[in-house]
Formats: sequence, structure tokens, C-alpha cells
Amino acid sequence: MSRAFSFLTALTLSTLLIGVTTSLIISLLFCIFILGLWVLYQSFQQQRFLDWLKNTSYKPILNGYGIWKLIYSSANSLLKKGELQESKLKNNLAAFRRATEAMEDGILVIDNNNYIVAVTPRAEHYLNISQEQDYGTSILNHIRHPSFVEYLLSGSLNKTIIIEDLSLDKKALEFKLLPFDATQKIILCRDVTKLRQLEVEKKDFVASASHELKTPLTVITGYLETIFEIEINKVEKNRMLAEMLIQTKRMDKLINDLLLLSKLEKSDTSQNKTQVNISLLTHELSKLSGNINKDQHTICFDIEDNVFVSGTKDNLRSAFWNLINNAIIYTEKGGKIEVSCLNTEEGRAVFIVKDNGIGIEAYHIDKLTERFFRVDSSGSRESKGTGLGLSIVNEIVQKHGASLKIQSQPNVGSKFSIIFPADV
Repeated sequence: MSRAFSFLTALTLSTLLIGVTTSLIISLLFCIFILGLWVLYQSFQQQRFLDWLKNTSYKPILNGYGIWKLIYSSANSLLKKGELQESKLKNNLAAFRRATEAMEDGILVIDNNNYIVAVTPRAEHYLNISQEQDYGTSILNHIRHPSFVEYLLSGSLNKTIIIEDLSLDKKALEFKLLPFDATQKIILCRDVTKLRQLEVEKKDFVASASHELKTPLTVITGYLETIFEIEINKVEKNRMLAEMLIQTKRMDKLINDLLLLSKLEKSDTSQNKTQVNISLLTHELSKLSGNINKDQHTICFDIEDNVFVSGTKDNLRSAFWNLINNAIIYTEKGGKIEVSCLNTEEGRAVFIVKDNGIGIEAYHIDKLTERFFRVDSSGSRESKGTGLGLSIVNEIVQKHGASLKIQSQPNVGSKFSIIFPADV
């Protein structure tokens, strides 16, 4: 205002001066001309400023004179502050998105009418929802499961629900409804398929272990009751005691195998690994197999010198012996068992046990490493198997970064190969 007042004062004085020195008409014309220029300049600057405000992508630094210089300077200062705040918001939003993508939980934001406001990539994957395509649609149009509909409409905040048959691949998803603000709510979703499977496996494992222990206990209990209640001769009594001893040893082996499996699952073999000469280890097992086999089978060992792997010697011994002992158990008397320990051309150490025993149907092979799985339960028990040998082998193989390859045909035989990773 002060600059405009100064301008008008200067223009009035100039007009008076011209009127005194020349004529009043000339001074008025001069005054009108200068005022016209000033009005045109102001109109131009106003239109220029309005165009600049309307076009958000147009951000040059405008120049002007007088009051317009101050206006442009203030506007540019505000614009820079806005750009800085926008940049910070974008960085914070990007960091928030990265954090949500790293979370195992998917996040949906819905309004009070259950319309989708925002969806994280994890939630998009779990629920087959697209942020771009499904924004503003009702979540109930995408998740039509009756349990979910009832849960959402009930408004049970901070409570969870698990739905196991929501998608075609039968994944189990856990949902939790949380408050967000006055107009929006958050739905957390998590894939709990593995947890549910572990719960089922745990129940199956407890049931199987209980059954395996109950069988020998039933035999022992029956014999003990017979000995106490009935007069029996010494020969029969010794037979019963011998059978009880067998069943006791069976329970002892079963418990030892369970303890070993538990130990393997909890242990971190990467910290205890050393270079193990499995050639020497296989030589040791060849002597042990001779003592156990007692010439019931022909066992041939093909052991290449100086075959080394990175691992734990005791665990490797257990895995190798389980394969050899299984071959002895499941091969009929007079059969042939071949054990090999060698290095491949690719630099991989391989341990192989091959037999011409009863063999296994192809559809059973994938289940062989499951705990307590038996192709023939009665035959396995008669041959003193616990049903945990291959589970132990598989656990040890995985701990060493190796792979277990099983090939078998009924009445032809089986071949078990442990293939270790190449040294790097």
C-alpha cells in the first residue's frame, strides 16, 4: 500500500508540474496515460498470477515489480515449503509401504460401510484383491465366506477368526479386526496354514508315539500278569522273559530315536561342522555291519579313498548306519547289499546303499521319511523297526544341505543315495 500511495503521490505532483509549465489538458492526458499503463500492468500481473496458481505443474520463479515482487517472493517461499513437506510425506509413505511389505500380515483398511480404502501387497496376495481395481468396493464382495461375513458384521474388535477353506489352494487365514479412526477400521490377515499343519502333525505324532509305546507295554503287561497269576514251567517263563526283554529293548530304541530327532531339530549343525572323512566312517560301519549281519546277507563295500564332506561326524554315522541297517532288515536272508562311498565328477560326495530286498511301491516313496510311516506295519514290527529311521536320515541330510534320493521297485530292491553339495 505504501508503494502504491507513493506512486500516486508522485503521479499527482508530476501532473501538477506539467500543468504549471505547459497546459492543464496535457497534464491530464499524461496522467490518464500513466494510470492506464499502471492498470494494464496490474491486470497483466493478476492474470499471470492466476494462471500460475491454476497450473500446479508450472513452477518457475516469477518476477515482478513493486507489490508483485513481494507477492511472488512469498508465493515461491510457500511453494518450496510445500515441496519439502510433500517430499517428506512421500518418503514416509514409501517407508511405510516397505515396512508393510516386509510384514507377514496383510493389511486392509476399510471404512464404516466395509468399503476398501487401502490394501497392502501381502493382503492382495492372500485375498486376490487389487488396490487399483477394487478400491471403493465392498470387502464382502470379495470374501463371501459365511464365517467371515458374520465376524465382520458383528464388529468384534481385537478378536480373531481362522478360516481354513477360503481359497482354492485351501490355505488357512487368520483375520483380526482393529479400530483405526472414527471412520475407518483395519483388518489384519495372516497365513497360518503351516501352523495348522504343524498342529495336526503334532497331534498325529503324539498319537503315533503313544501307539508305538503302548504295543510293547501291552505285551509286557500281559506276560507279567500271566507269570503272577498262573503257575508256569521254567521253559515257558524264560520264553516270556525273553520276549519282554525284546519289547523293552524295542521301547528303549524308540525313545532313543525320538530323543535323537528332537535333538536334531533343535541343534544348529552349522556351528559344529568339520571336515569329515566319510571313507573312514564307512570302513567303521562295514565292520559293524559284519557283526550285526552274521553272514545272513552278502554285503559289499565300494569305498573310494579320502571322500570328505563338511558336517557332524556323529550325525553322519547315524544317517549312514540307518540306511545300512534298514537294508539288512528289509532284505531277505541270502540277499545282496551294496554300500558305496565316492566322489562324482562334479565334485559331490555320495553315499549309496543298494539292496535286492522287498522293494517299495512308487506311491509310498514320498511318504517314507514321515515319522512312524510303514509300508507294512506288521512286517516292520517283526523286523524290529521303529518307523523313525528314515525320518532321522532325512533330518540329518537337510541339516547338511544334502539331498536324499530314493529309488525302489517291488520285488526288485531299493537304492538310497545321500548326495552332498559340492565344496566351494
